[in-house]
Parts: sequence; structure tokens; C-alpha cells
Amino acid sequence: MLSAPGAFAAETAQPQNKAADSSQKEVALPAISVTGQMNNATTEGTGSYTTGETTAATRLPMTLKETPQAVTVITRQRMDDQQLNTVQSVLENTNGVTARQADSERTSFYSRGFLINNVQYDGIPTVIGNTVNGSGISALDTAFYDRVEVVRGGSALLTGTGNPSAAINLVRKRPTPEFAASASLGAGSWDTHRGMGDVSTPLTEDGRIRARLVGTYQDGNSYLDGYKPERKAFYGIVEADLTADTTVSLGYDYQDITPKGATWGGLPLWYSDGSQIDYSRSKSYGQDWSHFDNTLKTAFAEVEHRFDNGWTLKGVFNQYRTETEAELVSLGGRPDPATGLGAFPFALASEGRSRQNTFDVMARGPFEMLGRQHDLVVGATSSRRKASQDDVAPFFAGFTPINIHTLSPGTPRPNFDAIPHIPTRTEVKQSGIYSAARFSLADPLKLIIGGRLNYYEVDDDANGSTLHYKKNNEFTPYAGLVYDIDSTYSAYVSYTGIFNPQTDFRDTTGNVLTPSKGKTKEVGLKAAYLDGRLNAAVAVFETEMDDAAQLVPGAFTPGGANAYTGADGTKSRGIEFDLQGELANGWNIYAGIAHFTAEDGDGERLNSQLPRTTAQFFTTYRLPGAWNKLTLGTGVKWQSRFYQAPGVGTSTLGGEQSAYALTSVMGRYALSENIDLGLNVNNLFDKKYALQKGDFDTVTYGAPRNLMATLDYRY
Repeated sequence: MLSAPGAFAAETAQPQNKAADSSQKEVALPAISVTGQMNNATTEGTGSYTTGETTAATRLPMTLKETPQAVTVITRQRMDDQQLNTVQSVLENTNGVTARQADSERTSFYSRGFLINNVQYDGIPTVIGNTVNGSGISALDTAFYDRVEVVRGGSALLTGTGNPSAAINLVRKRPTPEFAASASLGAGSWDTHRGMGDVSTPLTEDGRIRARLVGTYQDGNSYLDGYKPERKAFYGIVEADLTADTTVSLGYDYQDITPKGATWGGLPLWYSDGSQIDYSRSKSYGQDWSHFDNTLKTAFAEVEHRFDNGWTLKGVFNQYRTETEAELVSLGGRPDPATGLGAFPFALASEGRSRQNTFDVMARGPFEMLGRQHDLVVGATSSRRKASQDDVAPFFAGFTPINIHTLSPGTPRPNFDAIPHIPTRTEVKQSGIYSAARFSLADPLKLIIGGRLNYYEVDDDANGSTLHYKKNNEFTPYAGLVYDIDSTYSAYVSYTGIFNPQTDFRDTTGNVLTPSKGKTKEVGLKAAYLDGRLNAAVAVFETEMDDAAQLVPGAFTPGGANAYTGADGTKSRGIEFDLQGELANGWNIYAGIAHFTAEDGDGERLNSQLPRTTAQFFTTYRLPGAWNKLTLGTGVKWQSRFYQAPGVGTSTLGGEQSAYALTSVMGRYALSENIDLGLNVNNLFDKKYALQKGDFDTVTYGAPRNLMATLDYRY
């Protein structure tokens, strides 16, 4: 019998031997009951492209079929198969998520037409770097994570704040009770080299205290001339079972991202005669002094107690620290097509740091009412974030015209110290009480209802212009109704409220925008095939939002960034399809299609620089019989056209990228029981495409065909 959530029980009996000698007396052995802890959500070691359960939407453990929102899970196996070694590469291969890469370092992520600004570590919300330009999460190494969960739509129940786009939950690996170790060495295009080591070990003989250490290092060159990315990362965690029911965890991770020759924006897109400039994909104006360094440090402590009645009490403290330092140069202007002259260099510098402390306490478990069993979660979160930044606003870095044909001469490093810095100081305090109950109205019908009561306060000083904003008792509701049609299919409807402080967006005075508010309605059909090893879902949604951040064309903050204003009447509608899991033994698949339409309050297309339709497909198959040491895989990513309209936003002449598809292939061969040799090839047909086209009248290209060979060892 099921003794508690998170526990399992199995009964076995010795079968009677009908073929035995008739003189032997048949004996039935007594039933044996085995109980222990397991985590159905963990994907490491399963070889699966799906998960048994998730708490990402409500903190209540539910299968994907039971969750009344669109959820995609990128498992450990899929990250390994596709060599998705950064959070950016994971999100670029996630259905319903669009990456918009401005240059070598800044990538922002969107879903359903809105910026994704909700990031969580193990379900605890945080602000990692700057979500507007992606400098916080795009280069994070994924070697530390068991899985990445993406819940599309509103997520204010758990995060308290955020756009109705998606919430990204980075779920860390945990120590194992038995010794395990793995390592990998990789080499690929442009002299890329990568190493990873992962060791999990018990520290006591009975395994009650255990630890895990993970480290990575990657360097090399790039398809961009002069650009040399480098990443170092470390993660360590210790877990201790104080009793059979109480576990304490302490952990720390460190990521150091130090690229050289970093780019800022793209290259000029238009000649002076109005024709477009066509570059080789390797062209870059990044200088040897150009850099955009990010250091991210996270420390966390957790204590969890499991009661005999199935309830769990958990407390978590997280501290996130970030440090950034950038000196960059870019080109602007419309050069002459004959001489190539007419582009001029611009430069900027920025230095910042932030610290966020977050505490979360939560209790969840079953309860009985009116003769039926239900589930409840109740919790409280409090966080405080301080951030400081000193900027040198963009300025002319030289009056010697640059030849766009040769991208010469280079620009010497300016004396940034001699230029006035623009200071910005921000403090954000948030707290909230949240709760959700899952009521079993009938055997096939479940109602999930809850909400969050928020407190939010911001103090902002941007170059002497101050802002104080405070909001008490802001309630964001959550409701979902799930009907089990049969053991395979379920239908659902859900409603989520939106409350989104917009501290990353500033107006022309440099002050942050006031929060946006709205709602998302979603209807869907889900299926769990093959005992849950294959999950499918289709969702239709509609979102409405007021005070949404909108770019003000040609306007800037005192620090030189784009200026925004709040706009009412923003709407987004769309449909999404997901398929993730196992089609047959040894055959994994991930597929998805997402389409949305979005418009602002004036009926104009919202964020036209995003493709309206995207599709994802990736599959691997382990060959049978004598060929079972070989696994082959292939995938395709497709997206519809996107464009920058002339005279809108940051573009004067516009720019358009037509629809395109990128194909990848992989192969892995088991040299022995413990050693695999793998090869991944991306952009197999060497498609030339733009990552962005028209932003500030520039263009940025994606990577050509590239490959990575990896040698993996596991013990």
C-alpha cells in the first residue's frame, strides 16, 4: 500500500512451480513489503526524455498529465545526447521558447510573445543577472542540473512576479547514496575544448552523509573572428540525514564567464544607397580589449522534514551574487558601397554587482474532507535584492571612418576612467504568502485553486533621479480544473493572474516602470502513453496585460539604454503541441510546435522581431541486436520569418529574416560498459541565417556547420 507521498511499496510472492515433482508439497512464501524513498521527478540515470512528476507549476507533485499548464522538461539524457551545455542551448531547443541574440553575449528569451523574466533554482525564484539582455542565464553551464523545467504561461503563484511568458526552473543534481563518478572530454570546431568531472560519494559508511562535486572548463575560439569564449564552473553539495525523516543540505555553485573579443550588437546592415550589406558569418568588429565578464555565485541551505502522515515541511535559504564588467565597441552608420567607408565606432563600459537573499518555507501534504483525499501546499517567501551599476554611456570612440569591407582600422581601447560614469542603485524587497489546494471532486475530476498575496517595494536612484514604489496586498489568483477522460487522456482549463514589476525597464528619466498586470486563460488536452513514459499535450491560450513595457523609438535612458513606457491592452493568443518521452524501448523523441499572435493596445503587431511559429524535433534510437552499442539521432529546428519594421523601435530601415530550418545529427558508440564515444553535428547543411536583423540597423549571424566529439566515462 502507498504509505506516504514520495514513498513506494512493492509486494512479491514466490510463484508456485506447477512443473515440480508431484510428491513435493507446494509452499507459498509470505508476501514481502519493501518501502523506501524515491523521487519520481529525477531524470538522471533514467535515459528518459520525460519525467515522472513535476512541482514546477504549483509545488504540488503531479504528473505532466495532471498539471493544468503547458510544461516542457529537458532531461539530463537529452542534454547529454544533444550536448546542450549551456542554458541558452537548452532554451533554444525548447518548444515555445524563442531566443533573440543581439551579439556574442546578450541573448534574451521569449515565450508567447513576452520576455521570460522568471528564473528559479530548485523552485525558488531569483533574479540572475539581467534578464532583458540575457547576460545572467544564457551562458550558465548545465552540467550541474538534473533537468530544466519550463512552465509556459503565468507563474505568479510561486514566483510572485513575472511576465505571462514562461518560468524556467533549473533543478540541481543531488548526491547519491552510493559512489558514482563520470567525466567527459570534448573537442570540436574552432579549437573548442571542454572538460567535465562529476563525483558523488557517501561520506559515512551508512550513506547518511553524502556529497557531490561537479566541475567544468571550456575554452577555444569561435566562428567569429577574434572571439574567444571561456567558462569555468564549480558546484558542490553536502546532504546529511539527521534522522530517517530529516535531511539538511548545504551547497554552493560558482560560474565564471570571461570571453575575449566580445561583440556589442551587430554589423551595419545598410549601405548609403539603401542596399543591404552581405557579410561572411565570421566577420566581427570585436577588439582584443573587448570583453563582457560575468561571475555568478550561489550559496544555499535547505532543511526538510517528512512526517509520518505524508506531510513535508521544507525551509530554504538562497543567496545569489553577480558581478559584471564590460568594455565594448560597435559600429554604426551607412557606409558607401564602393569605398566601404562611412561606419564609425561607438564604445561603452559598464560595471555592476548584485546580491539577493531569499528565504522560503513551505508545507505540503494530503488531507481528508468529505470522505475524499485532497492535497494542500502553503508557504511564504521573502527576498531582498540590492544592485548597483556604473555605466559609461555610448559615445563616439573615434572619428576615423571604418572600412566595412575590411573592418579596419581597429579601435584602440578608450580611456574609460576619464569619462563620467552614470550610477544606478536599486533595492527591491518582495514577500508573499502562497497556497494551493488540489481537491478531488470526484475520481476523474480535480480542482486546483490557490493564489498568492504579494508585498513589493522598490527604491531606485538612477543618476540622482529617485523613485520609491510600494505595493501591499497584491493578490494573484490561480485556478485549474483537470478531468481524467480515461487512464490515458485528461482535459484541463486554467486561469493565472499576472503581477510583474518591471525593474529591468526604465523610462527616459532612468526610473523603472511600474508593474504590469493581467491574466492568462488556457485550455488543453494531455495524454500519458506507455505507463507515462511518453507524454503528449496540446494547449490553447489567451493572455491580456496592461502597463506592459513597450520600447519608445529613438528614446534612451541617461545611461544610454533603450527607454520604455507602459502600454495597456496588450494581447497574445496561440496554440502549442508537445511530445516528449519514449516511443519504444531505446527510442526517445522530443517534438513540439508553437504558434502565437500578439498585438499591442493599438492593434499593432507586438515584437515583430520574434517568429510567430516555431517547431522542434529531436529523436535518438539505440540499434537492436548486434548493433546495440550504437545510438543514432537527428533533429530539426524550424522557425517562421521575423522582421524589424522600418521606423519602428530601434530600426530606421528595418530588416527581415525569412523562415529557415536547422538540422542536427548525432551518433554515440559504447566502446565498453563504461566508455562512450560520441559525435554531434549542428547546422548540418550549413544554413546561413540571421539571429537578428534590423536592430539599430545592424545584423548578427548564427553559427555555420560545427561539430563536437566527446569521450564519456562513468563509474
